[in-house]
Amino acid sequence: MSGVSSVKVTVLVDNTTHYEGPILAENGISLLIEAENEGLTTRVLLDTGLTGDALIKNCEELKISLDQVDAIVISHNHYDHTGGLLKVLAEIEKPVPVIIHPDVFKPKYAILPSLGINKLTYTGPPYVRSEVEDKGGLLVPSRDPVPIGENIMTTGEIARKTSFEKPEGFYMIEEGKFKRDNLLDDQALLVDTERGVIVFTGCGHSGIINTIKHAMKIMNAEKVYAVIGGFHLIDASEEKIGKTVSELKEISPEIIAPMHCTGFKAKKKISDVLPSAFKELYCGDRLEITC
Repeated sequence: MSGVSSVKVTVLVDNTTHYEGPILAENGISLLIEAENEGLTTRVLLDTGLTGDALIKNCEELKISLDQVDAIVISHNHYDHTGGLLKVLAEIEKPVPVIIHPDVFKPKYAILPSLGINKLTYTGPPYVRSEVEDKGGLLVPSRDPVPIGENIMTTGEIARKTSFEKPEGFYMIEEGKFKRDNLLDDQALLVDTERGVIVFTGCGHSGIINTIKHAMKIMNAEKVYAVIGGFHLIDASEEKIGKTVSELKEISPEIIAPMHCTGFKAKKKISDVLPSAFKELYCGDRLEITC
């Protein structure tokens, strides 16, 4: 079976924009992925940013109609990825699948002093499940991969294999117990192309290397063509960044576009070690990949 023939990525939300005009940036990420396969285009929205306001404004400026979205994928439950969902659903004005991990609506918290979160802080979505359904969201909770279109699927729950990619500082309430959160709700979006798999991440809390290797396994792929999204290395040690970049070099994607929560130090390391693959993507940017 041949893969997707072309992929267009539009950055609707990211922490940064290099445009001086009307494009708005905010904490979070939202990517519109348009994948063409034998003349049919599947449009998937990965995450919705913090508020929905920047996303909707940027869609207006970029002449993008959200009502053409075929599915929404929520990478994990943190508010800077889920916060805009209700406003997005209101714009779509039709029932649309919203693919989530079953843990997305569990109460989740964080203490992350290195990021200025010095006390226990709620990190989940600012709404409840019924509000999503009332707006037309057709919730698809799954721990397993979910196919969205031909050669397009979610990873589902990501296997944790590396010794250096362990989330810290996150907590949750489950069955009445307060416990450490390993962020098992973290998932990515995969597009299989003739050049290899494209991996789209929200934050990559599972570890970007774990995510890539899991993607290769479930897609039965020998090659990863591109990795695009958040790598969550913003508060990582030099050792963790070094090990991550070393693994990325071995995997050798042709495009590496670290965004959102990756952090300057990690971006700099990736650009130094893999200059030909490193690509900067910011709010309002478009990337077209012909496969």
